[in-house]
Order: sequence, then C-alpha cells, then structure tokens
Amino acid sequence: ALILSSALTSAYIQTEQQHPLQKSSRAVPDLHGKFLHITDIHVDPYYENEATIKSGCHRQAKKHHKKKKRKGKLAGYWGSPTKGCDSPLRLAEHTIDWIGDSWKEEIDFIVWTGDNARHGLDNDLPRTSKEILALNQAMTYRVQDAFYLNDNKTIPIIPCIGNNDVHPHNRLQTVNMLETYGEMWRDFIPPDQMPIFRQGGYYAVDVAPGLRVLALNTLYFFDSNDAVNGCRDKNGPGHEHFEWMENQLNSARRDRARVYMIGHVPPTDRTFFESCLNRYTDLAIEYQEVIAGHLYGHVNMDHFTVLQKNQDSTQDIDDVDDDDSYEGNDDVVNIAKKGKKYAHKLRKQYKKIQGNDPAVVIHVAPSIIPEYNPSFRINEYNTDPASSKFGTWTKYTQYYADLNHYNDKKRPELEPPEFYIEYATDVDYGMTDLTTDSWIDLAQRMTQKGSKKSKKLWKKFVDNMFVQTRH
Repeated sequence: ALILSSALTSAYIQTEQQHPLQKSSRAVPDLHGKFLHITDIHVDPYYENEATIKSGCHRQAKKHHKKKKRKGKLAGYWGSPTKGCDSPLRLAEHTIDWIGDSWKEEIDFIVWTGDNARHGLDNDLPRTSKEILALNQAMTYRVQDAFYLNDNKTIPIIPCIGNNDVHPHNRLQTVNMLETYGEMWRDFIPPDQMPIFRQGGYYAVDVAPGLRVLALNTLYFFDSNDAVNGCRDKNGPGHEHFEWMENQLNSARRDRARVYMIGHVPPTDRTFFESCLNRYTDLAIEYQEVIAGHLYGHVNMDHFTVLQKNQDSTQDIDDVDDDDSYEGNDDVVNIAKKGKKYAHKLRKQYKKIQGNDPAVVIHVAPSIIPEYNPSFRINEYNTDPASSKFGTWTKYTQYYADLNHYNDKKRPELEPPEFYIEYATDVDYGMTDLTTDSWIDLAQRMTQKGSKKSKKLWKKFVDNMFVQTRH
C-alpha cells in the first residue's frame, strides 16, 4: 500500500506492513437523522509555509520576502484562501480529525465526493499515478480512523472518484485504476457491489433500511474526459452507467426506498456531454419522488443549479472556468474574478427558471481545499419510518474555518483552526425543507426585481457561496 509521508519533504513512502483498517459497518443503525458531506480535499505534500503564491505555494521567495509577506503573496501556515493553492497536509489531517471528534457520534453516514489528490499547479512537480493513489490512500486511512467508534464499528463511508483522482487528469482509461480503488475502499463498498465498481467505478450502498446512496462515476459523463464519447453509444461506459442507474432507481421505487445521488462532477451544460446531461435530467425527473437529493463537489463554490427540460438554464454559466483551470497552469488562478463571474451568471439562471416545468436541483458543496475557506456540511433528514417522508432531506448546516485568522497568529502551529457555523438553511434562508420546490422558491425570492429584502438575501447567499472571503 502507498501512504502519504508526514514529512512535507517527501511526497509519499511505500510500506508493506500497513493495511486499511478492518472494521464492520453497522448492520441496522440507530438513526440520528444527520449525515456528513465532504469534498475536494486536494492535499498537497509539497505545500510550504511562506512559499510564494506564484509557485503554487511550493518554493520560498528568493528576495523581497518581507514585502511579499506584507502584500499577502506568501502562503499561509494553514492554507491560502483565494490564492489558488492546494491544501497543506496539516490542514487536511486537522480538518478530518476535527470533524470526526465533533460529529462521529451524531451522524449516520458520510458522503465523500472525490478529488483528494493535488492539482497540477507546478510543472516542475508533475503528478503521477503512484502519487495520486498514495494521496488517496492516505486520506482513506485518515477518514476511516477519524470515524472509528468505540463499539469497534465505523460509520458507513461512501466515496466517489474525482477527476483529479486519476492520471492523466480527467481521463479514466484503465480498469487497473478501478481495481486499485476497489482494494483501497474494500471496507466501504458492499461485497455484492464490488464487481460493478471494479468494472465501472460506481456502486450502491444501503445506509439504513429504506435509505440508499448511489455513488456515481461522473467521469463517464464528463466532457473533459476524452477517453469517452458521451452516452449515445450503447456499448459505451456512459450508456452502461445510466442503465445501471435506472435499474437502481427502479429497484428503489419498488422497495419504497429513498435515494441520494452523489458524484464528483455536477451535471451541467458546462461539464456533461449533452447526451449524458439529457439522460440524467430525464431520469431525475422520472424518479423525482424517489430521489431525495443530488450532491456533488468539483466547483468548490457553495451553490445550486437547476436543470429543466424546456429551458437551457445552465448555458448561462457554461463559459465560467471551474476546477479544470488548475491543471498545468503556471499562472495563479484569479479566484475572486472567477467567483464574481460565476455568481452573476448563476443569478441569471435563477431568473429564467420556469416555475411550472419539472425541475432538478443540483447541489454543489464547498470544498476543504481553501479555494475560499475550508468547509463541510452536516445534513439532516427525516427518520420517521412510519412517515411517507422518511429519508427526505430537511436541512443542512454549513461549517467553516477562517484560515486567515489562524494564519495571522504569532505561533499558528500552536493554535489549529476551529470550525464554526456559517449558516443553516432554515435560519438563514427560511427553508422548511430541502425539496425541489423549496429551492425553486429560494431562487425566486433571491432574484425579485426592486426588492430590498431580495437584494439582502442574495448578498447573504453570495457571502456564503464564497465562504466568507472577500469577493
């Protein structure tokens, strides 16, 4: 197995002795009605405190060190929000441990939507398959250990493959990679789902009786993956994936189960092949009474998008750079400019929603990588087995850490970041539940022309979207 070295001077080490922790999941859990969503860790073992931002936070300044530090052009100890660098190892480990210590006794399962490996920020440090697997193995150990319970069991953990978790970037082309992840995640993937995972990288998990999670492999739908060609080819992996998905949703309907759809790359015009996006939208609408939520990562901004069959709604944001802009880019990403452009086009999309047409709401969680500030979500759902609403999504609370506050400490290594509530959907957005109708209502309330109340709500939404950083 490959694991990450704790020393930042080495990317990883090989060991023959260490293996994934062997722990059984709960058979029939006592439900707390909460689950965790984490995404986009992007751990970078080469990250250096006070390295230049221009170097991807990898190399120290050769001159003008004090001037660069004063102007915010050097990396912070705990990470560098809005600067375009990846996560220092210490941030990734501390965040996972903090969440585990605070929440492992109160949540029922974890959805973990990919991208654990670093971006290709630095051409002098090219990514390799070996390193990518090492970084994923290291994070797998960390998450599994952080959520170990005293009864010698673990909370169900449902990971997905991200576009930076394969080599080359975006391109899933070998079954060998899937077999390796299958071995790495063998404690997470049910034995009866392992064959389909090794073949296609997707699987289903019953996290409780009547509650199911479908972990998708969105790389087969991702139009930046030149190893596939959309979903029209009946012999292609995208078409086969949708056939599996439809069978799973049909089974859930028959079993009267509720389903959460999770994946890395969210379905939009910007990201999916047209044939795949159309199929996803059709399935989501057809099984809308079965699906409780669509949970994704990748974009690193806290928001939601809306899919409708009769409206080209996502086209408004199709020219906004997302996660792909990092790969092999020598220039620092202008996070603030990108974010403002994205928010503007997202607002235009919300204004065009057709209230009478069926809609699919896609939720994109913010990231642990400090593109803005690191964050995670605690979601809540209905646990009444006698209710027809069992498993439905009712609320989430967003947590974040203000990294600049902790970076500015005299001895930041002695005072690790604390995470605090950023907002909750009921308190801050006035939402009684997280159904599609409630999200459409929020979009309309935020975009009412000439309304001061609407303008104030939109400002709050944008502040949350960028996790309380300057924008």
